[in-house]
Amino acid sequence: MGEREVEELRRRLEELSRRVPGDEAQLLRALRARGLQLHRRDPKEEILLPAEAPEEASSAFYEQMKRYSFRLFLRDMISKGEAFVPEDLTRYCSLQVVKRYLRFLEEIEVIKKEGETYRLLKPSIHSFGPTLEWFIAEVFKRELGSFACYGVRFRGRPPGGDYDVIALWEGNLIYVEIKSSPPRGIEQGEIRTFFKRLKALLPACALLLNDTHLRMKDKIVQMFEDEIARPTPSLQRLSGELFHLRHRIYILNSKKDLVKNLITCLRDFLLFQTIPSELLP
Repeated sequence: MGEREVEELRRRLEELSRRVPGDEAQLLRALRARGLQLHRRDPKEEILLPAEAPEEASSAFYEQMKRYSFRLFLRDMISKGEAFVPEDLTRYCSLQVVKRYLRFLEEIEVIKKEGETYRLLKPSIHSFGPTLEWFIAEVFKRELGSFACYGVRFRGRPPGGDYDVIALWEGNLIYVEIKSSPPRGIEQGEIRTFFKRLKALLPACALLLNDTHLRMKDKIVQMFEDEIARPTPSLQRLSGELFHLRHRIYILNSKKDLVKNLITCLRDFLLFQTIPSELLP
């Protein structure tokens, strides 16, 4: 077997290992037990990556998505419409960084260059949201070895509409709702809808992830506390701008490291699943 064939076999094995078919079947059973039937999931046509992107390109894109500056850059790029030049994209990055990001996106066939202008190869994309949802689902697959799906819709349109990311982690149904707008762009009605989704999905753990470095305490935490029924205890700070409600519902931002923040919340949830809190110092 030649070097190329070995590399292709390794790629396919890695891809198969991330699919976790047993967990997928278990997740579908958990949804059926809640009276929910999948209508759509993983809409590849709504994310920046080509639908048939090779694993090497997907992995490289995933690693870049860990960078806050890259996510801000992508959000800005999509907002410019179908065509743009590098100078249009210097709101969050230097021109040097912009050019580096554009070269990378051209290499993995997200954009194409026509003279001095760049164009999206998927001109129908008008929102960064689905790509960010794909990334969080990939975090569950790549970092946590768990099955996850994004952009989920159920038949019959249960309360709350679309569900951003649903995962099965350590046997627990996990829901992640993702907001890419800064806190000032999030309204009380969105928090109310988040709780409607929880009532329909009944996850073991739910997280509201705001992809921002801004504070959660000033607005998002307050809106949560306005929404939850009394005498439920107030949200408690886990660390930094990470907050929890009885170690089951979490609010987090992406300051310092989005992936680490997400895993910190999940591990806190797991800790309080396995050890009675009264035994902890």
